[in-house]
Amino acid sequence: MKKLKILQVGIDSHLGGIETYLLNVARHIDRDVFQMDFLSYHGETPCFLNDLLELGCGFRFIRSRRQNPIGNIVDLRRLYAAENYDIVQCNANSMSYVTPAIEAVKMGIGVLFLSHNAGASAGSSSSILNCINRIRFPLDKVVLAAVSDIAGKWMFGESRTFIIQNNGVDTKKYGFSSQKRCAARLEMGISTDREVILHVGAFRTQKNHGFLIDVFNEYLTHSPSALLLLVGEGELKDEIVGKVNALGIQGNVMFAGLRNDVDCVMSASDKFLFPSLYEGFPISLIEAEANGLFCVVSDAITEEVCFDNCMRISLDSSVDVWSNALKGNYIGDRGDAFRRIDHEGLGIDAAVGRLEELYWKIKGVAKEGA
Repeated sequence: MKKLKILQVGIDSHLGGIETYLLNVARHIDRDVFQMDFLSYHGETPCFLNDLLELGCGFRFIRSRRQNPIGNIVDLRRLYAAENYDIVQCNANSMSYVTPAIEAVKMGIGVLFLSHNAGASAGSSSSILNCINRIRFPLDKVVLAAVSDIAGKWMFGESRTFIIQNNGVDTKKYGFSSQKRCAARLEMGISTDREVILHVGAFRTQKNHGFLIDVFNEYLTHSPSALLLLVGEGELKDEIVGKVNALGIQGNVMFAGLRNDVDCVMSASDKFLFPSLYEGFPISLIEAEANGLFCVVSDAITEEVCFDNCMRISLDSSVDVWSNALKGNYIGDRGDAFRRIDHEGLGIDAAVGRLEELYWKIKGVAKEGA
């Protein structure tokens, strides 16, 4: 049987939620049935390049849309004509770049446009272009999907119909492990009895690191030996390092950078602090809940991803309110936390299975008869 060829659009050179999502899909999709290629148009090395190549994925490099917008379109047309893709999947945090979808529609290729986010900084180019392209983009000629209801409504509009296509996590990998906990703490030089508050996310405005530091600084009045572990990189990191130093709490904050063992880091931690200004479907939060971390998150995060040991706090609340919430602890057996995620259908196998079914629907072929 001829494989269904899918071109994935949206992978960046920097690690983010979309990149993690795409790697998870590539690892768990049926590679005997689906061939996944990735479009690179930033002029930099794509994230997870080697990992994805090892999985049999292909990469297609075209001219940068910012440096050469005309060349970008020409390259897309040539690529589509040469490769005969069945589906182009656009993974986006906003509708700021819709050219791959528009050109695919013109050539009769099925398009899945998947919203991964639920906001953008006010007045930013992403926010403005999202509004403009919502009008000019042929939404009625593509399949619209979103990782959550709020992500779909923000990107496509309140009245537009779209499919909910949740992300999923590898619950076996992210389930709590005492062995991983001991090994990771030893490697990072964290004593076995120290309380660790974790945050995973790029240093960008969306993640609200400045407020996070304020909350943790207040929490130190309750737990002076606590450690804040920050996993990620980004353009605002130096600013946050400066704030930590100005507060004199550098001995209580560890900047861990990018890690390829986040599952181990989560097992090494005790709580998860996540005051994002907006999120579509935060995969790192689902991973934290699968790991059995007590989670304190902002009310900007959709309720559908917050379960028994997750507290949603208003972004308008004071640091005292947030700090008091962070005093809570996980209720139940941490080692069983991953079962709740599986029960909610948020495991990676279930999520990829739904995606495979959607691909066949877009292609117009019933899976049973393929």
